[in-house]
Amino acid sequence: MHWEEPGRLPALGKDEVHVWRASLDIAPESIRRALTVLSANERRRADRFRFSVHGDRFIAARAVLRGLLGHYLELPPSAVPLSAGPTGRPVLPSGLRDGGVEFNLTHSGDRTVIAVARGRAVGVDLERMRRGVAHERLADRFFTPSEADALRDVPPAVRPIAFFACWTRKEAFLKATGTGLQHGLPHALRGFAVTVSPFEPPEIRQFSGGARRWSLIDLDVGAGYAGALAIEGNARMRLFEWVG
Repeated sequence: MHWEEPGRLPALGKDEVHVWRASLDIAPESIRRALTVLSANERRRADRFRFSVHGDRFIAARAVLRGLLGHYLELPPSAVPLSAGPTGRPVLPSGLRDGGVEFNLTHSGDRTVIAVARGRAVGVDLERMRRGVAHERLADRFFTPSEADALRDVPPAVRPIAFFACWTRKEAFLKATGTGLQHGLPHALRGFAVTVSPFEPPEIRQFSGGARRWSLIDLDVGAGYAGALAIEGNARMRLFEWVG
């Protein structure tokens, strides 16, 4: 899986999904520049983080998002009309989304991944594979019974990787569809199933809304991370590295 470093920002075709990866640990002067494109609400949110490193990473992620959306919408980054959606995630006004730009972003640790498409829903998830996670206990709470059983069937040495593969596949699909979120995250995640083993192709199973309408792809985001992308329909995926 190759992440391109484009010399110029690419045009986005209707049959494409652009996936961008970026580092969030940037120099203090870059943080100061990034702050200039954020909204007042975003700056206040950054100030509320307990640790400055988390606030700086939030600032960096929002600046990358605004830079990308500004390019695709042909707007200055500071003029991109982002607001908080029902789940608190950034969204564009419906007038810009209808047949236009759709996006989703995720960040974990020192990285962010942003997926952008035209006229189709996308969802992306990224997780740093932390040690000390109670994989089986979390699977019993958030996975379907078949997924939890499949996780226990995976060799113990591979089980942490399988857990994060399943988690990111489910989160990416859930973020693309929004199905069941009004009933809480555990209910939503248990409303459908995906393949669990990292050695199996990612697939959506047991989804009443029509699994064939969706594509699910694992993302190689880098060592120590798991990532997945959900796309409505079929589209050409292009991977890019944000270099600012």
